[in-house]
Amino acid sequence: MKQFQSTTLPSPDSVQLRAGGRFFDRYQGNIRYLHHLHDHFGDFMRGAFAERRYSPGKLLERVWDGEYAGKWLDSATRTAASTQDKQLRRKVDAFAKELRDNQQPDGFMGQPLPNDRELNDWEIGWNVWNQWTSMIGLLTHYEIRGEKASLDTAARIGDWVVTSQSPIDHDTATFLTNGIGFTNVAVIGQLTRLHRLTGNDRYLKFVGDVITHFKPIRKMLTSGQPHLIHPYMLSAVLTGIVDYAVATEDDEMLSTVVAIWRSLVTDHVFPTGSLGNHEDLQEGPLEDLQDDQLQETCATTEWIFLTQRLYEVTGFPEFISALERTTYNALLGAQSSDGMKWCYWTPLRYSKHFFHGPTRCCFWSGPRGIARLPQLIYAMQDNLVTVNLFESSKATLHTASGPMSVTQRSQFPEHGQSTIEINTPPGWQGGLRVRIPDWCKDFFIQANHFDQTNQGEVTTNGYRSFDLEGGQSYTFNVSFEIAFHQELLSRNDYAMLRGPEVLSVDLRDNIDTWLGSQNEVISIPDHVTLQSSQSSDHDSPWSGMQEATPRTRYRINLNDKRMADLRPYFLTPYADAGNDGAAFRTIFPRQQS
Repeated sequence: MKQFQSTTLPSPDSVQLRAGGRFFDRYQGNIRYLHHLHDHFGDFMRGAFAERRYSPGKLLERVWDGEYAGKWLDSATRTAASTQDKQLRRKVDAFAKELRDNQQPDGFMGQPLPNDRELNDWEIGWNVWNQWTSMIGLLTHYEIRGEKASLDTAARIGDWVVTSQSPIDHDTATFLTNGIGFTNVAVIGQLTRLHRLTGNDRYLKFVGDVITHFKPIRKMLTSGQPHLIHPYMLSAVLTGIVDYAVATEDDEMLSTVVAIWRSLVTDHVFPTGSLGNHEDLQEGPLEDLQDDQLQETCATTEWIFLTQRLYEVTGFPEFISALERTTYNALLGAQSSDGMKWCYWTPLRYSKHFFHGPTRCCFWSGPRGIARLPQLIYAMQDNLVTVNLFESSKATLHTASGPMSVTQRSQFPEHGQSTIEINTPPGWQGGLRVRIPDWCKDFFIQANHFDQTNQGEVTTNGYRSFDLEGGQSYTFNVSFEIAFHQELLSRNDYAMLRGPEVLSVDLRDNIDTWLGSQNEVISIPDHVTLQSSQSSDHDSPWSGMQEATPRTRYRINLNDKRMADLRPYFLTPYADAGNDGAAFRTIFPRQQS
């Protein structure tokens, strides 16, 4: 791509999280959860292909039961590679084989649609969707485990899609009109992935026909504005368009998707980094509604995948900043502290409801987001290694001149400190870039092998760079202030943040607090600072309450209309707020001067 500088993310088996960072405990919980899904729901996932679960008079949600197997296979394969978990790896390989065994001779996965009765529109509209998610899991299994049978099975699914759904030569083609929203066209991302892995141009031509003739895609590519629909499906389709633009070297198309992404960030993304209200995108200002259906976890994870892909093909640091915001807030906020429960929707106030929703899709989507966290920490461009996130980890990165290792010991996000150790083979020459987040102050790196007057060059795109040559071992001590700041939701309502983490008032820490929206009690004063942080294990003010896991608290003075003076409150990260069932609130009005 002529206008963009692509960036390579490390493979899942190249990076291992270490204790000490924000991600580690949640990732460990996700490992346990993936084992749990396999051991307790394995038959349920496989059974969706052995029989048609929906028929008239049965629960309509059964029509998309086929999506869970591919999602589990995708996240479990990635996790087994990163952790070298042999037990999980055995489960992954056996599950993939059992899934492959459900393919029909024509390539369709599972039991075909019945032909002896009238079909429900949803049966038809979700039929390709289940093929899409199967392809996701099978192609990940091939890419990471090298199992060609999984590639062959996915290719036969792709052949079924192209053969059964062609031709697409006008905007009323059956494939374009039979889907529920974008359920059919979401498949274009996996078809471009198949083209990349097989070289079969049939897949790419089919995707090109969809992009040419599907009216909502045409309108987006003409206007540079998003089609307001289910953000889960929208992100999946936009990712497919990105991959098609890369395959066809269409810089203009890619630039348009970047513009669409930026429009979504400006108008539809919450301060917590996700999007969607009642599984949709809507015109008008964002709203903080009590216990509302905001930030569906499927939408959160697919937004991560779109943003990650845009970072890979452009190298723009704005995408890493967005990934940081989404993962530290919306993604971790939807997951319980022990990693064993998930929210369908994650509101900004009052109550999180785990394992509650109209269907189960999010409880399989969330783990896919967690499984990708190790891959977001580092990136590579030839022999230039980039540190994007400050998370304790160890990585073996395969650069153009051979493998080199990076170890990071981070105290972030509690403290703005991280030590980065680089080890290279003899004669290796390259560079290191360390991201300077836009939320930090007083960023400084002390580096061995460099005199104190040469602490790297600050580039225009927010990185500090070092040339690495003449040595084999380097140590970089990174320090920075994690700044407190506020971000507008809409009108006069703001979120409070410390670095990338959105903070919330949690009733576990704040006695006699009213969180209601009527007759606002709490507001943000003109001048406010975080005054101190407290240990994460101090006693709860509520007698007998034992919290499941530790969390951090910060002291702050806010307006309380019941009092003449400012009142001290404790804030806790949104990702941890309400996780033991307590009420919480994240968005507050700012005091009118």
